[in-house]
Amino acid sequence: MKKQGQAIRRMGFLKDQEGIMNRYIREVSPWENHLENSRNFIAGSFNQTEAESVAVLGSGWLLDVPLDHLIKRFKHIYLVDIHHPIQIRKKTAAISQVELIEEDLTGGAIEQIWQLCRDSKISLQKGNITDHISLKPPLEHIQPDALVSVNLLNQLDIILCDYIRKQGHFQQGSLTSFRAAIQAFHLEWISKKPGCLVTDTTEEVTDKNRTKSSKALLYTDLPDGIRHSSWWWDFDSLGTYHPGSRTRMEVRAVEWI
Repeated sequence: MKKQGQAIRRMGFLKDQEGIMNRYIREVSPWENHLENSRNFIAGSFNQTEAESVAVLGSGWLLDVPLDHLIKRFKHIYLVDIHHPIQIRKKTAAISQVELIEEDLTGGAIEQIWQLCRDSKISLQKGNITDHISLKPPLEHIQPDALVSVNLLNQLDIILCDYIRKQGHFQQGSLTSFRAAIQAFHLEWISKKPGCLVTDTTEEVTDKNRTKSSKALLYTDLPDGIRHSSWWWDFDSLGTYHPGSRTRMEVRAVEWI
């Protein structure tokens, strides 16, 4: 990941991670129900598998990860994210079962998009993004028995698409197909092993006139699974995400074997 450090910083991944914690500090009470539901769903998974190791994808600040439960359930836990905050490194340093891994969970799209947008020889305005990238399953060097995708699926494409738009590359239709490809690739990869996921599916915005609008955040279908749950997350009660408006997310959780 060291060679991708510049891309990660310049594209905004570190700033986004810091922003999550800053928003959590502002929204502790409204967020707690969502975080507790996420932790409980993950903790209730894997009763029908003898998996001994698990990779938690998008572990971040561990706000939505039931780490104590996972330590009791699994012999080895891989916490996987694009970057691990120093606070998390210190928190897990003395836990022998836990290993931190920094990985591009988009399947390699970060470095490829970074290079494409910097290559002036390539004309991209009329092209399709997916024609220029090749996705590869992450974590091939460790092969965990089970996988947890935690509040990650709909986030995989957001920063990349924001960066592409700022650079003036590709048309909106191409971004939509790119989002679908990234999300479908993630689901295809993680569903090959026992696992579960928690993800936002819909964003609902209520403006100062109490007018509601919503948009879908997923561009592919979730696995059928053996367990399901759903709830609403009061994401922004202070009107800072969409200025002057309150934002909440519909969340779905699925477990499969």
